[in-house]
Order: sequence, then C-alpha cells, then structure tokens
Amino acid sequence: MEKNEKREYYIVDKRILPNSIQSVIKVNDLVQNTKISKYEAIKKVGISRSTYYKYKDYIKPFFESGKEKVFSIHMSLVDKPGILARILNIIADEDMNVLTIVQNIAVDGIAKSTISIQTTEDTLRKIEGMLEKISEVDGVKDLRIIGSN
Repeated sequence: MEKNEKREYYIVDKRILPNSIQSVIKVNDLVQNTKISKYEAIKKVGISRSTYYKYKDYIKPFFESGKEKVFSIHMSLVDKPGILARILNIIADEDMNVLTIVQNIAVDGIAKSTISIQTTEDTLRKIEGMLEKISEVDGVKDLRIIGSN
C-alpha cells in the first residue's frame, strides 16, 4: 500500500469472500481456538504459506474479544405496533445494554431505526445469534451494522 493511499474498511458477509481469504480466516481460528502453531494450521487447512502471509495482517474478525464494544444496528421496520419492542426484548434476553434508540417517523409504511448497543466480554460472542434473531422478526425489512468501536 502506498503512503498516501487511504485505508478503507468494509463489513462483508464471509460467504462472499474468495476461498483463499476464507482459508486464512480458518487458519487464524485454528491458531486462536486450538492453540496449534500457524504452520500446523496452514497445513491442516491446505493453503500455501505465501497465501496466508499475504493476507493475514488484513483480516480481523468484527467481533474481536475485548472488554466492551459499542456498535449500532440500522433497521428498516414495517410500521406496526410491537416490532421495536420485540427487538428490544431480544437484545435484553442476550444481556446487552441499549445505549440509544433513534426511530424516524414512518414513510410509506417503513420506519428507519438505529439502536446503539453495548456488549461486554461475556456477551460479545452472542451478537451474531442476536442479529439473526432480530432479522427473523416479522416486520424487519433490513438490518445492517453501521459501526463499532
């Protein structure tokens, strides 16, 4: 990367990444979770060392461990009573703290809503499951993570 080139970050679904990138993620997971060496993990996953070392410094999980994380989810919700309440109950059931809620007036039957959520080290790994539950709520038309610290 050139000195003046600005870094840009994106959140993407892992399923659309090329196999080489997914393999690097598998190697990192093996090293982290099974405590085997990078060399053993590279061999086990079946990628070349050059492929691993080419990408390893550019891949970090969105939900890395840490004491606290704050992230925001942006949703398009059908304008029906109780949808936001169901979403808040899902968040509460996962022991996560809601910091802010912003909901705009519905236009054409759809309300835009943004919720900022604080997690702890204990709840951090529950986020993906929680987001899946929220996306399955009847009336949630779109759900996106729009930021994290």
